[in-house]
Amino acid sequence: MSTLYEITEDLQALDDLLVELGGDLSDPRVEAAITAWAEQLDSDLTGKADNYAALIREIEARALVREEEAKRLADRATVDRNVAIRLRDALKEAFQARRIKVMETARFKISVARNGGKAPLVIENPSLIPLSYQSEIPARLEPNRELIRETLESGKAVPGCKLGERGTHLRMS
Repeated sequence: MSTLYEITEDLQALDDLLVELGGDLSDPRVEAAITAWAEQLDSDLTGKADNYAALIREIEARALVREEEAKRLADRATVDRNVAIRLRDALKEAFQARRIKVMETARFKISVARNGGKAPLVIENPSLIPLSYQSEIPARLEPNRELIRETLESGKAVPGCKLGERGTHLRMS
């Protein structure tokens, strides 16, 4: 069976020949040869197109199965991630309850470490925040968190706001 490209080239050659002859097929032998050639090309093209369609369907089906398997594995990874978070939190709580800061095991050095960065900004009551500490967003006022944080960090009070405590996390190395 010819390749799809060969079939396309042969069909183009037949079309070119018909144009060259001006469509005049008065010689029965020429007409018979062209008819046989065209039938063979059509037969090859039909078979090739059928095989292409079957291959396309197979690849689409395989893609669907792979997408479903990827989703299944992603769901399992999410479960694993959540279990690891819960186990990490439980171990951290056990360390904190026993006031253990660092423990070295056969494989790990485990510690409860303080989070770095800025202390969290806690807005307890937004209605108490003075207008001078708010920014106008289209159709509403929003607390200006940066200005509030700077003011609180400088030691001044902002009604309805405070700096929270930095949290901790479990470090395993």
